[in-house]
Amino acid sequence: MYTQITCPDCGTPYTAEVHQVVDARRTPELKQRLLNGTLNVAVCPNCRAGGQMASLLLYHDPDHQLFMIYMPPELNLNQMQREQAIGRLTQDVINSLPPEERRAYMLQPQMMINMQTFMEKVLETEGITKEMIDRQQKQSELLRTLARADKDVQDYLLKERAGEIDETFFAMLQSFIEAASQTNDDRQLLPLINLRARLMTETAVGRRLEQRQLAVHKMSQEAKKQGGLSPQLLAKHVIANQEDEDVVQTLIMAGQGALRYEFFGELTNTIEKAEKLGDKETVQRLTGYREKYLQLYDEMQQTSRQIVEGAMATLQLLLDAPDKLTAVQQYADQLDDAFMYVLSARLSDAEQKGRKQEFQALNEIQEAIISLMQEQMPPEIQLINELVYAESPAEQNKLLDENRDLLSPELVAVLDQIMAQAKESGQPDLDGRLQTIKAAIQARLK
Repeated sequence: MYTQITCPDCGTPYTAEVHQVVDARRTPELKQRLLNGTLNVAVCPNCRAGGQMASLLLYHDPDHQLFMIYMPPELNLNQMQREQAIGRLTQDVINSLPPEERRAYMLQPQMMINMQTFMEKVLETEGITKEMIDRQQKQSELLRTLARADKDVQDYLLKERAGEIDETFFAMLQSFIEAASQTNDDRQLLPLINLRARLMTETAVGRRLEQRQLAVHKMSQEAKKQGGLSPQLLAKHVIANQEDEDVVQTLIMAGQGALRYEFFGELTNTIEKAEKLGDKETVQRLTGYREKYLQLYDEMQQTSRQIVEGAMATLQLLLDAPDKLTAVQQYADQLDDAFMYVLSARLSDAEQKGRKQEFQALNEIQEAIISLMQEQMPPEIQLINELVYAESPAEQNKLLDENRDLLSPELVAVLDQIMAQAKESGQPDLDGRLQTIKAAIQARLK
C-alpha cells in the first residue's frame, strides 16, 4: 500500500510504498529487501532526505513455522490499539492463504519490539548464527571507519583487520553504495566507491571478485553481440574458465537462463574430446561440473513447476470466486509475474479455442487486477497513465488543468525514466506520446 508522508526536513508531501507483510515463500523479493535494509524506506523527492519508516510488519516463513510481528515503539499505540492492529494483520494473512496452508502457529504470532531481535530471528532461518551477526556488526563498523579514514588509517586497518574483509564485507559495501545512490548522497557515495576501488586491487578477496566480474563482463559482451546468451556460449566460457571453480560458479549463476540441455551437451562433447587426448584433469573437472549443475538444473525445473502450479491454483480460486474483484483483493499478494504469465496463457488459449465463458471470466480477473494496480499507484503515476490513454490532445489538456497540483519537476523526471524504458523496449509510439505529455507539463511549469 501507499502512505502519505510530509518530509520533516523540507515539508514536501509525497507518497511512499509500505509493505506490512513479508512472506518468505510467496514474496522472496520482499524478504531480500528486508535483509538488505531497503524495505519500507522513504526518500523525499525534493531534498532526498529519508530513512526507514516506522510500520507494523508481519514476517511469515512457513518452512520454519516462523510467524512474528514487529511493533515499532515509535507508533505509540496503547494496548487496545496494538491488539486490534495485530489481530487485523494476522487475520488478513491467514485469510489470504488457502485452507490447506493455514496452521495453528499462525494464531499466536511472536511479538517483537526490537528490530535487531526481529532481524536475528529472520537471519537464523538463513543459517546465520548470533556469532555471525556479531562479526557482521564489526565488519559494518570497520566499513564505516574505512570510508571516513584517510589513507594512513586505511593502510593500518587493512593490515590489522584483513581477516574481516571477506565476500560478506564486499556485499555489505555494495549495499551501502546502493543505499547512498538511491538517496543521491554524494558525500557518502564517493568515499564508498573509492574504497571499493582500492579494496578490489589491494585485497586477495577483491582480486578474486574482480576476476569473476571480468569473466561475466566478457561473456555478457559476447552475448550482446550475438543477440543473447545461448547455452553454447555459456558452455564456451565455463570451459575456458574451468580451472577456477569460483569463476565457473559465477558464470553459471549469471547465465542461469541459458542452463539447458544444450549446455550439458557441449560439456559432454568437450569431455569426450579430452578423453581421446588423455587429458584426465579436464575430464575430471568438467564431469564434476556437469554432475553438479545438472542437479541444479533439475532443482530449478522443479522449482519452476511448483511456482507455475501455485499460480494455476490461485487462478482457479479466482475463477471459482463469485466476486472476482473481491477475490483479487484477497489474493493480491499472490499475483506475481508467474501468475500473470499463467493468466495470459490461459486467456490466449481460451480465446483461440472459443471457450467464451472461460475467456470472459479470465478477462474479468485481468481487468480487476489492472483496476487494483491503478488504485495502488501514486496519484502522479495514475495521472501519467490517464494522459497516455487520453483519446485526444483536448482530453490531455483537461486532465493537466484538473491536476495542476501534481505537476512538478519530479513528475517530469519520472516521465524521463519511463521514456528511457520505452526506448529500450522498442516502443517508439509510447515514447512519442510521452514526449508530447512532457512538453505540455513543462509549458505549464514555466
